[in-house]
Amino acid sequence: MIKEYINGQVFIKENSDFLDINKYMSTFFYMDAKLLNDVNKDNYVFRVVENQNKLLALKVEPYDLMLYGNKECTNTLFKYLKDNNYSFNKVLCSIDIGDELIKNHNFKIKIGMDFMEATTISEKSCNGVGIPSLDDVDELVKYMNDFLNECGIDNKVIKDDIIKSIKKFRVIKIDNDIVSFAKMSEAIDGAVRISYVYTNPKYRGLGYARKVVNNIKNEIIENGYLATLNVDRANPISNHIYSSLGFKKVFSQGEYELINR
Repeated sequence: MIKEYINGQVFIKENSDFLDINKYMSTFFYMDAKLLNDVNKDNYVFRVVENQNKLLALKVEPYDLMLYGNKECTNTLFKYLKDNNYSFNKVLCSIDIGDELIKNHNFKIKIGMDFMEATTISEKSCNGVGIPSLDDVDELVKYMNDFLNECGIDNKVIKDDIIKSIKKFRVIKIDNDIVSFAKMSEAIDGAVRISYVYTNPKYRGLGYARKVVNNIKNEIIENGYLATLNVDRANPISNHIYSSLGFKKVFSQGEYELINR
């Protein structure tokens, strides 16, 4: 059985108990559902139920189609999407669902990620990590777009968004230029996510990213929250850094891309 919802608010109201089984994986569902007011072929939200299995699907432009739940329902969902001309190209989901997409629905993995969390301070914060000013916005925009390009992500950073969230960034500067930075999210369900970890290529391998992430992690934990982040499964350097700072893998997910639809 497939149910299409008229907006994201109704969807969340009916499915919050199921989403809350794994709040880490469902975080983006809660965030994007708030943006879905009118449904169409590009913006939609479904629930698929078969026997004891359930799969939720949410797509809000310009973001990926997100899947959450049981892989056994993927055939029914994608048949319905294709038969009714719903748009999809990239999918964000757990690795087990992604394996089904690769096997049966002509997808390939674009990037695999491990979701990690830290609950304790493993080493002291260091000096030299600070909050950027509005004078640093253009530099942050450039480096964040460089970060997205390196990750193979097509999205572009909007300057006004950086200005609004400037106090969420932590940076290291040399001669007044940013050499490394990262950003923390708003707290959701007791956790704060670290993202956009980036170092100017000229300064890589010198431990700057490690210092920034460690300081942010400590700040998050000292404020009573859980520190979380995503790391590219194919990047052993980042995985080693985060593990050495006390982050532990909780689950794996990936972004999958449709091949020659």
